[in-house]
Amino acid sequence: MKKPMRGVNLLAFCCWLLAAAPLGAEPPSLVDKHDSKQPVHITSQQLQADGVLNRVRFIGEVEARQGNVVITAPEMVLYFQEPNREIERIEAFPGVRVVQGGRTATGDKGVYFAKEGKIVLTGSVQVRKGEDSLDGDEIVIFLDGEKSVVSSKEGGRVKAVFHPKGGPP
Repeated sequence: MKKPMRGVNLLAFCCWLLAAAPLGAEPPSLVDKHDSKQPVHITSQQLQADGVLNRVRFIGEVEARQGNVVITAPEMVLYFQEPNREIERIEAFPGVRVVQGGRTATGDKGVYFAKEGKIVLTGSVQVRKGEDSLDGDEIVIFLDGEKSVVSSKEGGRVKAVFHPKGGPP
């Protein structure tokens, strides 16, 4: 009998995505640091496990929670490597929504690459925190360097709206 998958860290990528997003007057930082040691709770209408392909597919109104982070999508696929069942990557699609505290990020697809320590959210990406917003076609979050890169397709533009906090008018 195989061991159950340990600490999937599905929501770690969501937390880091939102914590590193450059919104508001604060610089990009790990303000709401995520605790990846907390258990991951995933619910869906259906689960398909494939030990030959080393993946687990959650289908139908998928909701994953870890600590104060929630990710929802119609489908999520977890890819793992044998023999220790380490997570290789996690894909969530189509229409991904990530919520952590007052931050919300949406996109067509989200992928967490465990080995590279990065998250890629693609397709009409929007990040919101209060009135502040950031829109683009892709956002890449590098987890180790508190760095993010937002880009748009050729000929497109990244859009950001920041509202000053406090101070005289």
